Amino acid sequence: MTTYRILGTLGLALLLASCGGGGGGGGDSGGGRNDQAPVISSFSASPVSVLPAQASTLSWNVANVEQVSIAPGIGSRPAQGSVNVNPLITTTYTLTASNSAGSRTGSVTVTVTPLPAAPTIDSFSADPAAINGGSSSQLQWTTSNATLVSINQGVGNQPADGSTTVNPAATTTYRLTATGLGGTTTAETTITVTPAPVIGSFGISPAAILKGESATLSWDTSQATQVRIDQGLGNRAVDGSSVVSPDVTTTYRLTATGPGGERSADTTLKVIVYDWSSLSSALDAIVGNASGQVDGYSFALEIAGRPVFTRGGGNLRANTTVPIASASKAPSAAAILALVDAGLLDLDTPISTYLGDTINWPAAKSAITLRMLLNHTSGLPFASACLENDSTTLQACAQEIADGPVNFIPGLFFNYSGAGYQLAGYVAQQAAGMPWATLFKQYIGDPLGLTTYRYVGDTNPRIGGGALSNTADYLKLTRMFLNGGMAGGTRVLSAASAASVRTDQIGTRPMVYKPVDASLDGYSNGWWISAASAHPDSAGPELSDPGLLGATPWMDVDRNYSAALWIIDSTQTGVNLWRSLRPLILEQINTQGLPE
Repeated sequence: MTTYRILGTLGLALLLASCGGGGGGGGDSGGGRNDQAPVISSFSASPVSVLPAQASTLSWNVANVEQVSIAPGIGSRPAQGSVNVNPLITTTYTLTASNSAGSRTGSVTVTVTPLPAAPTIDSFSADPAAINGGSSSQLQWTTSNATLVSINQGVGNQPADGSTTVNPAATTTYRLTATGLGGTTTAETTITVTPAPVIGSFGISPAAILKGESATLSWDTSQATQVRIDQGLGNRAVDGSSVVSPDVTTTYRLTATGPGGERSADTTLKVIVYDWSSLSSALDAIVGNASGQVDGYSFALEIAGRPVFTRGGGNLRANTTVPIASASKAPSAAAILALVDAGLLDLDTPISTYLGDTINWPAAKSAITLRMLLNHTSGLPFASACLENDSTTLQACAQEIADGPVNFIPGLFFNYSGAGYQLAGYVAQQAAGMPWATLFKQYIGDPLGLTTYRYVGDTNPRIGGGALSNTADYLKLTRMFLNGGMAGGTRVLSAASAASVRTDQIGTRPMVYKPVDASLDGYSNGWWISAASAHPDSAGPELSDPGLLGATPWMDVDRNYSAALWIIDSTQTGVNLWRSLRPLILEQINTQGLPE
Protein backbone atom coordinates (compact mmCIF):
# COMPACT_ATOMS: atom_id res chain seq x y z
CA MET A 1 0.00 0.00 0.00
CA THR A 2 2.81 2.34 0.83
CA THR A 3 4.64 1.41 -2.36
CA TYR A 4 1.62 2.40 -4.51
CA ARG A 5 1.31 5.78 -2.70
CA ILE A 6 4.97 6.61 -3.34
CA LEU A 7 4.71 5.64 -6.97
CA GLY A 8 1.52 7.73 -7.34
CA THR A 9 3.16 10.78 -5.82
CA LEU A 10 6.17 10.42 -8.07
CA GLY A 11 3.99 10.09 -11.13
CA LEU A 12 2.03 13.26 -10.26
CA ALA A 13 5.29 15.17 -9.78
CA LEU A 14 6.58 14.02 -13.14
CA LEU A 15 3.32 15.01 -14.77
CA LEU A 16 3.42 18.53 -13.23
CA ALA A 17 7.05 18.89 -14.26
CA SER A 18 6.28 18.01 -17.83
CA CYS A 19 3.38 20.55 -17.88
CA GLY A 20 5.35 23.40 -16.31
CA GLY A 21 7.76 23.79 -19.20
CA GLY A 22 5.48 26.21 -21.25
CA GLY A 23 5.83 29.97 -21.28
CA GLY A 24 9.29 30.10 -19.88
CA GLY A 25 10.90 26.77 -20.41
CA GLY A 26 11.01 23.71 -18.24
CA GLY A 27 13.12 22.99 -15.23
CA ASP A 28 13.06 21.03 -12.10
CA SER A 29 11.04 22.04 -9.14
CA GLY A 30 13.87 22.16 -6.75
CA GLY A 31 16.64 24.63 -6.26
CA GLY A 32 14.31 27.82 -5.80
CA ARG A 33 12.84 27.89 -9.27
CA ASN A 34 9.41 29.69 -9.76
CA ASP A 35 7.36 27.45 -11.89
CA GLN A 36 4.30 29.87 -12.09
CA ALA A 37 4.02 32.55 -14.82
CA PRO A 38 3.48 36.26 -13.87
CA VAL A 39 -0.06 37.47 -13.54
CA ILE A 40 -0.92 41.06 -14.82
CA SER A 41 -3.88 41.89 -12.65
CA SER A 42 -4.34 45.40 -14.14
CA PHE A 43 -2.73 47.84 -16.55
CA SER A 44 -4.66 51.06 -17.38
CA ALA A 45 -4.34 54.73 -18.42
CA SER A 46 -6.33 57.68 -17.07
CA PRO A 47 -7.38 59.58 -19.00
CA VAL A 48 -7.14 57.46 -22.10
CA SER A 49 -7.60 60.54 -24.38
CA VAL A 50 -5.51 63.69 -24.04
CA LEU A 51 -4.28 66.71 -25.94
CA PRO A 52 -0.66 66.75 -27.04
CA ALA A 53 1.75 66.82 -24.04
CA GLN A 54 -1.16 66.57 -21.65
CA ALA A 55 -0.55 64.13 -18.77
CA SER A 56 -2.13 60.69 -18.47
CA THR A 57 -1.45 58.30 -15.58
CA LEU A 58 -0.47 54.68 -16.29
CA SER A 59 -1.31 52.35 -13.36
CA TRP A 60 -0.53 48.60 -12.99
CA ASN A 61 -0.60 45.68 -10.61
CA VAL A 62 1.36 42.49 -11.38
CA ALA A 63 1.70 39.29 -9.26
CA ASN A 64 4.22 36.45 -9.29
CA VAL A 65 6.73 38.61 -11.11
CA GLU A 66 10.45 39.12 -10.97
CA GLN A 67 10.77 42.00 -13.43
CA VAL A 68 8.32 44.66 -14.83
CA SER A 69 9.14 47.01 -17.67
CA ILE A 70 6.98 49.44 -19.67
CA ALA A 71 7.73 50.57 -23.16
CA PRO A 72 8.21 52.86 -24.85
CA GLY A 73 10.56 54.90 -22.80
CA ILE A 74 9.50 54.07 -19.26
CA GLY A 75 11.69 51.08 -18.46
CA SER A 76 11.80 48.93 -15.32
CA ARG A 77 9.16 49.46 -12.73
CA PRO A 78 8.01 47.77 -9.50
CA ALA A 79 5.27 45.15 -9.52
CA GLN A 80 2.70 47.69 -8.52
CA GLY A 81 2.71 51.43 -9.27
CA SER A 82 1.83 54.34 -11.52
CA VAL A 83 3.63 56.85 -13.69
CA ASN A 84 2.62 60.01 -15.61
CA VAL A 85 3.20 60.12 -19.31
CA ASN A 86 2.85 63.11 -21.70
CA PRO A 87 2.56 61.72 -25.18
CA LEU A 88 2.58 64.06 -28.17
CA ILE A 89 0.93 61.49 -30.40
CA THR A 90 -1.34 58.54 -29.85
CA THR A 91 0.82 55.94 -28.07
CA THR A 92 0.36 52.30 -27.08
CA TYR A 93 2.19 51.44 -23.87
CA THR A 94 3.22 47.78 -23.35
CA LEU A 95 3.91 46.29 -19.90
CA THR A 96 6.10 43.17 -19.84
CA ALA A 97 6.09 41.06 -16.61
CA SER A 98 8.75 38.34 -16.36
CA ASN A 99 9.92 35.62 -13.96
CA SER A 100 11.83 32.37 -14.25
CA ALA A 101 8.69 30.63 -15.38
CA GLY A 102 8.27 32.95 -18.33
CA SER A 103 6.76 36.38 -19.20
CA ARG A 104 3.43 38.00 -19.78
CA THR A 105 2.53 41.27 -21.58
CA GLY A 106 -0.30 43.79 -21.40
CA SER A 107 -0.95 47.01 -23.31
CA VAL A 108 -2.95 50.21 -23.07
CA THR A 109 -3.31 53.00 -25.63
CA VAL A 110 -3.41 56.75 -24.82
CA THR A 111 -5.11 58.55 -27.68
CA VAL A 112 -3.75 62.02 -28.38
CA THR A 113 -6.20 64.40 -30.04
CA PRO A 114 -4.20 66.83 -32.18
CA LEU A 115 -4.59 70.56 -31.41
CA PRO A 116 -6.41 72.55 -34.09
CA ALA A 117 -4.12 74.56 -36.29
CA ALA A 118 -3.50 78.08 -34.95
CA PRO A 119 -5.16 80.93 -36.93
CA THR A 120 -2.88 82.99 -39.09
CA ILE A 121 -3.33 86.44 -40.60
CA ASP A 122 -1.94 86.00 -44.06
CA SER A 123 -2.36 89.70 -44.97
CA PHE A 124 -3.76 92.90 -43.48
CA SER A 125 -3.26 96.24 -45.23
CA ALA A 126 -4.85 99.60 -46.07
CA ASP A 127 -5.13 100.98 -49.57
CA PRO A 128 -4.23 103.78 -49.74
CA ALA A 129 -2.21 103.92 -46.55
CA ALA A 130 -2.14 107.73 -46.58
CA ILE A 131 -5.20 109.90 -47.23
CA ASN A 132 -6.45 113.45 -46.82
CA GLY A 133 -9.00 114.16 -44.13
CA GLY A 134 -12.48 113.31 -45.28
CA SER A 135 -11.26 110.76 -47.81
CA SER A 136 -11.62 106.99 -47.45
CA SER A 137 -9.30 103.99 -47.49
CA GLN A 138 -9.99 100.29 -47.90
CA LEU A 139 -8.86 97.77 -45.29
CA GLN A 140 -8.12 94.35 -46.86
CA TRP A 141 -7.23 91.05 -45.18
CA THR A 142 -6.95 87.27 -45.56
CA THR A 143 -6.72 84.71 -42.75
CA SER A 144 -6.42 80.96 -42.25
CA ASN A 145 -7.95 78.72 -39.57
CA ALA A 146 -9.94 81.65 -38.15
CA THR A 147 -13.53 81.33 -37.00
CA LEU A 148 -13.90 84.98 -35.92
CA VAL A 149 -12.30 88.13 -37.29
CA SER A 150 -12.81 91.55 -35.74
CA ILE A 151 -11.26 94.99 -36.30
CA ASN A 152 -11.16 97.72 -33.69
CA GLN A 153 -11.85 101.47 -34.14
CA GLY A 154 -15.55 100.69 -34.46
CA VAL A 155 -15.23 98.46 -37.53
CA GLY A 156 -16.42 95.36 -35.64
CA ASN A 157 -16.83 91.74 -36.72
CA GLN A 158 -15.92 90.87 -40.29
CA PRO A 159 -15.66 87.75 -42.50
CA ALA A 160 -12.46 85.67 -42.40
CA ASP A 161 -11.33 87.18 -45.72
CA GLY A 162 -12.60 90.48 -46.95
CA SER A 163 -12.38 94.26 -47.14
CA THR A 164 -14.16 97.29 -45.76
CA THR A 165 -14.06 101.04 -46.34
CA VAL A 166 -13.10 103.36 -43.49
CA ASN A 167 -13.03 107.15 -43.18
CA PRO A 168 -10.70 108.06 -40.32
CA ALA A 169 -10.64 111.72 -39.35
CA ALA A 170 -7.10 111.45 -38.01
CA THR A 171 -4.14 109.07 -38.33
CA THR A 172 -5.45 105.75 -37.05
CA THR A 173 -3.99 102.31 -36.36
CA TYR A 174 -6.41 99.45 -37.00
CA ARG A 175 -5.90 96.11 -35.24
CA LEU A 176 -7.30 92.90 -36.73
CA THR A 177 -7.83 90.02 -34.30
CA ALA A 178 -8.25 86.51 -35.73
CA THR A 179 -9.59 83.84 -33.38
CA GLY A 180 -9.86 80.09 -34.03
CA LEU A 181 -9.88 76.78 -32.18
CA GLY A 182 -6.12 76.93 -32.19
CA GLY A 183 -5.87 80.33 -30.49
CA THR A 184 -5.81 84.05 -31.29
CA THR A 185 -3.47 86.26 -33.28
CA THR A 186 -3.40 89.96 -34.20
CA ALA A 187 -2.01 92.25 -36.87
CA GLU A 188 -2.04 96.01 -37.32
CA THR A 189 -2.03 98.51 -40.14
CA THR A 190 -1.95 102.30 -39.96
CA ILE A 191 -3.69 104.86 -42.15
CA THR A 192 -1.95 108.22 -42.07
CA VAL A 193 -4.42 111.12 -42.37
CA THR A 194 -3.48 114.63 -43.38
CA PRO A 195 -6.29 116.67 -41.75
CA ALA A 196 -8.72 118.28 -44.15
CA PRO A 197 -9.64 121.91 -43.62
CA VAL A 198 -12.43 122.35 -41.07
CA ILE A 199 -15.06 125.04 -41.54
CA GLY A 200 -16.06 125.68 -37.96
CA SER A 201 -18.82 128.07 -38.94
CA PHE A 202 -20.06 129.96 -41.95
CA GLY A 203 -23.19 132.02 -41.55
CA ILE A 204 -24.84 135.32 -42.22
CA SER A 205 -26.62 137.73 -39.93
CA PRO A 206 -29.31 138.73 -40.38
CA ALA A 207 -30.39 135.90 -42.64
CA ALA A 208 -33.23 137.92 -44.20
CA ILE A 209 -33.06 141.58 -45.18
CA LEU A 210 -34.93 144.11 -47.23
CA LYS A 211 -33.46 145.16 -50.53
CA GLY A 212 -30.92 147.90 -49.87
CA GLU A 213 -29.98 146.59 -46.43
CA SER A 214 -26.78 144.76 -45.64
CA ALA A 215 -25.81 141.62 -43.75
CA THR A 216 -22.56 140.25 -42.39
CA LEU A 217 -20.97 136.99 -43.48
CA SER A 218 -18.84 135.44 -40.72
CA TRP A 219 -16.65 132.36 -40.77
CA ASP A 220 -13.88 130.52 -38.99
CA THR A 221 -11.76 127.65 -40.25
CA SER A 222 -8.86 125.46 -39.17
CA GLN A 223 -6.28 123.41 -41.11
CA ALA A 224 -6.83 125.84 -44.01
CA THR A 225 -4.21 127.80 -45.88
CA GLN A 226 -6.65 129.55 -48.20
CA VAL A 227 -10.28 130.64 -48.01
CA ARG A 228 -12.28 131.81 -50.99
CA ILE A 229 -15.90 133.01 -51.18
CA ASP A 230 -17.80 133.19 -54.42
CA GLN A 231 -20.23 135.89 -55.56
CA GLY A 232 -17.27 138.14 -56.27
CA LEU A 233 -15.81 138.18 -52.76
CA GLY A 234 -12.68 136.24 -53.73
CA ASN A 235 -9.84 135.25 -51.40
CA ARG A 236 -10.34 136.04 -47.73
CA ALA A 237 -8.60 135.50 -44.42
CA VAL A 238 -8.97 132.02 -42.96
CA ASP A 239 -11.14 133.57 -40.20
CA GLY A 240 -13.12 136.72 -40.75
CA SER A 241 -16.25 138.55 -41.77
CA SER A 242 -17.51 140.58 -44.70
CA VAL A 243 -20.48 142.89 -45.21
CA VAL A 244 -22.65 142.14 -48.23
CA SER A 245 -25.67 143.88 -49.73
CA PRO A 246 -27.08 141.94 -52.66
CA ASP A 247 -30.22 143.00 -54.50
CA VAL A 248 -31.63 139.49 -54.69
CA THR A 249 -31.61 136.36 -52.55
CA THR A 250 -28.06 135.01 -52.77
CA THR A 251 -26.28 131.83 -51.71
CA TYR A 252 -22.63 132.26 -50.78
CA ARG A 253 -20.15 129.37 -50.94
CA LEU A 254 -16.97 129.36 -48.88
CA THR A 255 -14.21 127.01 -50.02
CA ALA A 256 -11.38 126.26 -47.59
CA THR A 257 -8.20 124.67 -48.99
CA GLY A 258 -5.29 123.12 -47.07
CA PRO A 259 -2.71 120.30 -47.23
CA GLY A 260 -5.47 117.84 -46.41
CA GLY A 261 -7.74 118.82 -49.26
CA GLU A 262 -10.72 121.10 -49.74
CA ARG A 263 -13.99 121.73 -47.96
CA SER A 264 -16.98 123.90 -48.84
CA ALA A 265 -19.98 125.33 -46.99
CA ASP A 266 -22.96 127.42 -48.12
CA THR A 267 -25.11 130.06 -46.50
CA THR A 268 -28.04 131.93 -47.99
CA LEU A 269 -29.12 135.52 -47.52
CA LYS A 270 -32.77 136.13 -48.31
CA VAL A 271 -33.47 139.52 -49.85
CA ILE A 272 -37.10 140.53 -49.50
CA VAL A 273 -38.67 142.78 -52.11
CA TYR A 274 -42.25 143.79 -51.36
CA ASP A 275 -44.60 144.91 -54.09
CA TRP A 276 -46.83 147.70 -52.80
CA SER A 277 -48.52 148.50 -56.11
CA SER A 278 -51.86 147.07 -54.99
CA LEU A 279 -51.62 148.94 -51.69
CA SER A 280 -50.83 152.18 -53.52
CA SER A 281 -53.83 151.75 -55.77
CA ALA A 282 -56.11 151.00 -52.83
CA LEU A 283 -54.89 154.09 -50.98
CA ASP A 284 -55.33 156.36 -53.97
CA ALA A 285 -58.83 154.99 -54.46
CA ILE A 286 -59.98 156.30 -51.06
CA VAL A 287 -59.61 159.91 -52.16
CA GLY A 288 -62.78 161.39 -53.63
CA ASN A 289 -66.25 162.70 -52.93
CA ALA A 290 -68.16 159.42 -52.92
CA SER A 291 -69.47 157.78 -49.78
CA GLY A 292 -66.62 156.25 -47.80
CA GLN A 293 -64.01 158.40 -49.55
CA VAL A 294 -61.98 161.18 -47.98
CA ASP A 295 -60.28 164.39 -49.04
CA GLY A 296 -56.82 163.09 -48.37
CA TYR A 297 -54.68 160.57 -46.51
CA SER A 298 -51.23 160.14 -45.05
CA PHE A 299 -50.03 156.57 -44.66
CA ALA A 300 -46.91 154.86 -43.32
CA LEU A 301 -46.01 151.18 -42.90
CA GLU A 302 -43.25 149.52 -40.92
CA ILE A 303 -42.29 145.84 -41.02
CA ALA A 304 -39.96 144.38 -38.41
CA GLY A 305 -39.07 147.89 -37.29
CA ARG A 306 -38.17 149.11 -40.79
CA PRO A 307 -40.08 151.86 -42.58
CA VAL A 308 -40.99 150.14 -45.85
CA PHE A 309 -43.68 152.31 -47.40
CA THR A 310 -45.11 155.83 -47.10
CA ARG A 311 -47.65 157.57 -49.26
CA GLY A 312 -49.87 160.59 -49.24
CA GLY A 313 -52.85 161.53 -51.35
CA GLY A 314 -55.46 164.23 -51.84
CA ASN A 315 -54.95 167.19 -49.55
CA LEU A 316 -52.50 165.38 -47.27
CA ARG A 317 -48.92 164.40 -47.88
CA ALA A 318 -46.88 161.54 -46.46
CA ASN A 319 -45.94 162.39 -42.86
CA THR A 320 -48.28 165.37 -42.60
CA THR A 321 -48.88 166.27 -38.95
CA VAL A 322 -52.58 166.09 -38.11
CA PRO A 323 -54.76 166.00 -34.96
CA ILE A 324 -55.11 162.35 -34.02
CA ALA A 325 -57.84 162.72 -31.34
CA SER A 326 -58.34 159.49 -29.39
CA ALA A 327 -55.26 157.93 -31.00
CA SER A 328 -53.55 159.96 -28.25
CA LYS A 329 -54.63 157.41 -25.64
CA ALA A 330 -52.02 154.73 -26.41
CA PRO A 331 -49.04 157.16 -26.19
CA SER A 332 -50.47 158.72 -22.99
CA ALA A 333 -50.98 155.29 -21.43
CA ALA A 334 -47.38 154.41 -22.38
CA ALA A 335 -46.12 157.43 -20.40
CA ILE A 336 -48.11 156.31 -17.36
CA LEU A 337 -46.76 152.75 -17.71
CA ALA A 338 -43.25 154.22 -17.76
CA LEU A 339 -43.98 155.90 -14.40
CA VAL A 340 -45.20 152.54 -13.11
CA ASP A 341 -41.92 150.97 -14.22
CA ALA A 342 -40.08 153.78 -12.42
CA GLY A 343 -41.88 152.92 -9.19
CA LEU A 344 -43.73 156.27 -9.06
CA LEU A 345 -47.16 154.77 -9.68
CA ASP A 346 -49.02 151.51 -9.16
CA LEU A 347 -51.90 150.54 -11.42
CA ASP A 348 -53.94 148.95 -8.67
CA THR A 349 -53.49 151.49 -5.89
CA PRO A 350 -56.46 153.89 -5.45
CA ILE A 351 -55.55 157.17 -7.13
CA SER A 352 -56.44 159.10 -4.00
CA THR A 353 -53.05 157.93 -2.70
CA TYR A 354 -51.35 160.16 -5.27
CA LEU A 355 -53.75 163.12 -5.20
CA GLY A 356 -53.01 164.22 -1.64
CA ASP A 357 -54.80 167.44 -0.76
CA THR A 358 -54.55 168.86 -4.31
CA ILE A 359 -57.96 167.43 -5.16
CA ASN A 360 -61.03 167.12 -3.01
CA TRP A 361 -61.61 163.46 -3.82
CA PRO A 362 -65.07 162.09 -2.97
CA ALA A 363 -65.59 158.85 -1.09
CA ALA A 364 -67.84 157.53 -3.86
CA LYS A 365 -64.81 157.38 -6.13
CA SER A 366 -62.36 156.05 -3.53
CA ALA A 367 -62.04 152.64 -5.24
CA ILE A 368 -60.91 154.06 -8.59
CA THR A 369 -57.41 152.96 -9.65
CA LEU A 370 -55.18 153.87 -12.56
CA ARG A 371 -55.90 150.49 -14.15
CA MET A 372 -59.59 151.40 -14.21
CA LEU A 373 -58.86 154.82 -15.71
CA LEU A 374 -56.61 153.40 -18.45
CA ASN A 375 -59.10 150.65 -19.31
CA HIS A 376 -62.41 152.60 -19.05
CA THR A 377 -63.87 150.67 -16.12
CA SER A 378 -63.81 153.48 -13.53
CA GLY A 379 -67.46 154.49 -13.96
CA LEU A 380 -66.51 158.03 -15.04
CA PRO A 381 -68.53 159.54 -17.89
CA PHE A 382 -67.37 159.80 -21.49
CA ALA A 383 -66.34 163.43 -21.16
CA SER A 384 -66.35 166.51 -18.97
CA ALA A 385 -66.70 170.13 -20.09
CA CYS A 386 -63.18 171.02 -19.02
CA LEU A 387 -61.71 168.78 -21.69
CA GLU A 388 -62.58 171.46 -24.24
CA ASN A 389 -61.29 174.36 -22.10
CA ASP A 390 -57.74 175.33 -23.01
CA SER A 391 -57.69 178.19 -20.52
CA THR A 392 -58.09 176.06 -17.40
CA THR A 393 -55.51 173.84 -15.74
CA LEU A 394 -55.14 170.07 -15.59
CA GLN A 395 -55.62 170.27 -11.82
CA ALA A 396 -58.84 172.25 -12.18
CA CYS A 397 -60.09 169.83 -14.80
CA ALA A 398 -59.29 166.90 -12.49
CA GLN A 399 -61.31 168.59 -9.72
CA GLU A 400 -64.22 169.08 -12.09
CA ILE A 401 -64.16 165.37 -12.94
CA ALA A 402 -63.88 164.52 -9.23
CA ASP A 403 -66.98 166.61 -8.57
CA GLY A 404 -68.90 165.02 -11.42
CA PRO A 405 -71.00 161.87 -11.44
CA VAL A 406 -70.02 158.22 -11.79
CA ASN A 407 -72.18 156.11 -14.09
CA PHE A 408 -71.66 152.83 -12.23
CA ILE A 409 -69.74 151.27 -9.40
CA PRO A 410 -66.03 151.42 -10.32
CA GLY A 411 -64.84 148.23 -12.00
CA LEU A 412 -68.30 146.93 -12.86
CA PHE A 413 -68.67 147.90 -16.54
CA PHE A 414 -66.73 149.22 -19.52
CA ASN A 415 -67.53 152.78 -20.57
CA TYR A 416 -65.17 154.59 -22.94
CA SER A 417 -64.06 157.71 -21.10
CA GLY A 418 -61.89 160.64 -22.13
CA ALA A 419 -62.51 162.07 -18.68
CA GLY A 420 -60.83 159.03 -17.16
CA TYR A 421 -57.67 159.63 -19.21
CA GLN A 422 -57.65 163.31 -18.26
CA LEU A 423 -57.75 162.35 -14.59
CA ALA A 424 -55.03 159.72 -15.15
CA GLY A 425 -52.85 162.43 -16.67
CA TYR A 426 -53.18 164.58 -13.59
CA VAL A 427 -52.32 161.63 -11.31
CA ALA A 428 -49.18 161.02 -13.38
CA GLN A 429 -48.26 164.70 -13.23
CA GLN A 430 -48.53 164.66 -9.45
CA ALA A 431 -46.50 161.45 -9.08
CA ALA A 432 -43.73 162.66 -11.40
CA GLY A 433 -43.64 166.17 -9.93
CA MET A 434 -43.58 167.81 -13.35
CA PRO A 435 -46.08 169.02 -15.97
CA TRP A 436 -47.57 166.45 -18.29
CA ALA A 437 -45.73 167.73 -21.37
CA THR A 438 -42.42 167.54 -19.52
CA LEU A 439 -42.93 164.05 -18.17
CA PHE A 440 -44.15 162.79 -21.55
CA LYS A 441 -41.06 164.21 -23.24
CA GLN A 442 -38.75 162.72 -20.61
CA TYR A 443 -40.27 159.25 -20.47
CA ILE A 444 -41.56 158.78 -24.04
CA GLY A 445 -40.75 161.62 -26.45
CA ASP A 446 -36.97 161.81 -26.02
CA PRO A 447 -36.29 158.04 -25.79
CA LEU A 448 -38.33 157.48 -28.96
CA GLY A 449 -36.93 160.50 -30.78
CA LEU A 450 -40.36 162.06 -31.44
CA THR A 451 -40.17 165.32 -33.39
CA THR A 452 -43.79 166.18 -34.23
CA TYR A 453 -45.84 164.53 -31.48
CA ARG A 454 -47.24 167.09 -29.03
CA TYR A 455 -50.34 167.85 -26.95
CA VAL A 456 -52.61 170.82 -27.56
CA GLY A 457 -53.01 173.03 -24.50
CA ASP A 458 -50.17 174.13 -22.29
CA THR A 459 -51.92 174.13 -18.94
CA ASN A 460 -54.69 171.66 -19.68
CA PRO A 461 -53.41 169.20 -22.30
CA ARG A 462 -56.04 166.82 -23.64
CA ILE A 463 -54.45 163.60 -22.36
CA GLY A 464 -56.72 161.13 -24.12
CA GLY A 465 -57.55 163.03 -27.29
CA GLY A 466 -55.58 166.22 -27.89
CA ALA A 467 -52.29 165.24 -29.56
CA LEU A 468 -50.93 165.99 -33.00
CA SER A 469 -48.46 163.76 -34.79
CA ASN A 470 -47.26 162.57 -38.15
CA THR A 471 -47.32 158.89 -39.04
CA ALA A 472 -43.55 158.45 -38.73
CA ASP A 473 -43.52 159.56 -35.08
CA TYR A 474 -46.46 157.35 -34.19
CA LEU A 475 -44.79 154.29 -35.69
CA LYS A 476 -41.81 154.88 -33.41
CA LEU A 477 -44.25 154.17 -30.57
CA THR A 478 -45.62 150.98 -32.15
CA ARG A 479 -42.07 149.87 -32.95
CA MET A 480 -41.19 150.18 -29.27
CA PHE A 481 -44.16 148.03 -28.26
CA LEU A 482 -43.34 145.38 -30.88
CA ASN A 483 -39.72 145.37 -29.68
CA GLY A 484 -40.69 144.53 -26.13
CA GLY A 485 -40.31 148.06 -24.74
CA MET A 486 -36.98 148.83 -26.45
CA ALA A 487 -36.17 151.75 -28.75
CA GLY A 488 -32.85 150.87 -30.31
CA GLY A 489 -30.63 150.20 -27.32
CA THR A 490 -32.79 152.20 -24.91
CA ARG A 491 -35.39 150.61 -22.68
CA VAL A 492 -38.50 152.76 -22.66
CA LEU A 493 -40.91 150.32 -21.02
CA SER A 494 -40.29 147.13 -19.13
CA ALA A 495 -40.95 143.99 -21.12
CA ALA A 496 -43.95 143.30 -18.86
CA SER A 497 -45.47 146.73 -19.41
CA ALA A 498 -44.93 146.52 -23.17
CA ALA A 499 -46.54 143.07 -23.25
CA SER A 500 -49.47 144.11 -21.03
CA VAL A 501 -51.26 145.77 -23.95
CA ARG A 502 -51.65 142.37 -25.64
CA THR A 503 -53.95 140.97 -22.95
CA ASP A 504 -57.59 142.04 -22.81
CA GLN A 505 -58.54 143.76 -19.55
CA ILE A 506 -62.26 144.13 -20.21
CA GLY A 507 -63.02 140.47 -19.69
CA THR A 508 -66.71 139.71 -19.38
CA ARG A 509 -67.72 143.21 -18.27
CA PRO A 510 -70.76 144.56 -20.12
CA MET A 511 -70.01 147.52 -22.37
CA VAL A 512 -71.97 150.70 -21.72
CA TYR A 513 -70.40 152.61 -24.62
CA LYS A 514 -67.59 152.17 -27.09
CA PRO A 515 -66.91 154.30 -30.19
CA VAL A 516 -65.90 151.42 -32.48
CA ASP A 517 -67.62 148.44 -34.05
CA ALA A 518 -67.73 144.85 -32.85
CA SER A 519 -64.53 143.87 -34.67
CA LEU A 520 -62.67 145.53 -31.78
CA ASP A 521 -63.79 143.53 -28.77
CA GLY A 522 -60.93 143.83 -26.28
CA TYR A 523 -59.01 146.67 -24.65
CA SER A 524 -55.80 147.11 -22.69
CA ASN A 525 -53.92 150.20 -21.57
CA GLY A 526 -54.82 152.46 -24.49
CA TRP A 527 -55.13 149.81 -27.22
CA TRP A 528 -58.16 148.12 -28.72
CA ILE A 529 -57.65 144.40 -29.36
CA SER A 530 -59.16 143.05 -32.59
CA ALA A 531 -61.35 139.99 -32.67
CA ALA A 532 -59.40 137.05 -34.08
CA SER A 533 -61.86 136.76 -36.96
CA ALA A 534 -60.86 140.24 -38.15
CA HIS A 535 -57.36 139.11 -39.19
CA PRO A 536 -57.58 135.50 -40.44
CA ASP A 537 -54.12 135.66 -42.06
CA SER A 538 -52.37 136.46 -38.78
CA ALA A 539 -52.30 134.83 -35.36
CA GLY A 540 -52.33 138.29 -33.77
CA PRO A 541 -52.94 139.87 -31.44
CA GLU A 542 -53.75 142.93 -33.51
CA LEU A 543 -53.91 146.22 -31.60
CA SER A 544 -55.23 149.63 -32.66
CA ASP A 545 -56.12 153.07 -31.34
CA PRO A 546 -58.56 154.74 -33.75
CA GLY A 547 -59.31 158.43 -33.22
CA LEU A 548 -62.44 160.54 -33.59
CA LEU A 549 -61.28 162.10 -36.87
CA GLY A 550 -60.33 158.78 -38.43
CA ALA A 551 -56.61 158.63 -37.58
CA THR A 552 -56.03 154.88 -37.27
CA PRO A 553 -52.75 153.38 -36.06
CA TRP A 554 -52.48 149.62 -35.66
CA MET A 555 -49.90 146.93 -35.05
CA ASP A 556 -49.82 143.15 -35.54
CA VAL A 557 -47.68 141.25 -33.06
CA ASP A 558 -47.59 137.97 -34.98
CA ARG A 559 -46.69 139.52 -38.33
CA ASN A 560 -44.42 142.11 -36.68
CA TYR A 561 -45.71 145.10 -38.59
CA SER A 562 -47.44 148.37 -37.80
CA ALA A 563 -49.16 151.04 -39.87
CA ALA A 564 -50.73 154.45 -39.44
CA LEU A 565 -53.45 155.88 -41.64
CA TRP A 566 -54.23 159.56 -41.05
CA ILE A 567 -57.44 161.04 -42.45
CA ILE A 568 -59.75 163.85 -41.40
CA ASP A 569 -63.16 162.21 -41.33
CA SER A 570 -64.63 159.82 -38.73
CA THR A 571 -63.65 156.91 -36.54
CA GLN A 572 -65.63 154.37 -38.53
CA THR A 573 -64.30 155.61 -41.86
CA GLY A 574 -60.77 155.12 -40.56
CA VAL A 575 -61.60 151.63 -39.29
CA ASN A 576 -63.26 150.70 -42.59
CA LEU A 577 -60.26 151.86 -44.61
CA TRP A 578 -57.89 150.00 -42.30
CA ARG A 579 -59.98 146.88 -42.82
CA SER A 580 -59.61 147.22 -46.61
CA LEU A 581 -55.83 147.77 -46.45
CA ARG A 582 -54.99 145.02 -43.96
CA PRO A 583 -55.24 142.01 -46.37
CA LEU A 584 -53.03 143.75 -48.95
CA ILE A 585 -50.30 144.17 -46.35
CA LEU A 586 -50.62 140.65 -44.96
CA GLU A 587 -50.56 139.15 -48.45
CA GLN A 588 -47.12 140.64 -49.10
CA ILE A 589 -45.75 139.71 -45.69
CA ASN A 590 -47.05 136.17 -45.87
CA THR A 591 -45.74 135.53 -49.39
CA GLN A 592 -42.41 137.36 -49.19
CA GLY A 593 -41.60 136.76 -45.55
CA LEU A 594 -40.27 138.93 -42.74
CA PRO A 595 -36.79 140.42 -42.45
CA GLU A 596 -34.92 139.62 -39.28
